[in-house]
Amino acid sequence: MKNQLQGIALILFAGMLMLYAPLSPWLPILGSLPSDLISLVGLAFAIAGLVRCFKKED
Repeated sequence: MKNQLQGIALILFAGMLMLYAPLSPWLPILGSLPSDLISLVGLAFAIAGLVRCFKKED
């Protein structure tokens, strides 16, 4: 159960990052690279969360 809860937390954090990237007022000043990087980091967290959710417990 602990792995599933950690996976859900990672998925929710990834969703927050992906929603933050296009809405941040600072990102247009810095260019599109930070926005793309935040989206990729969010995707990595989502994948890690899915792996944690479906990982078998010992």
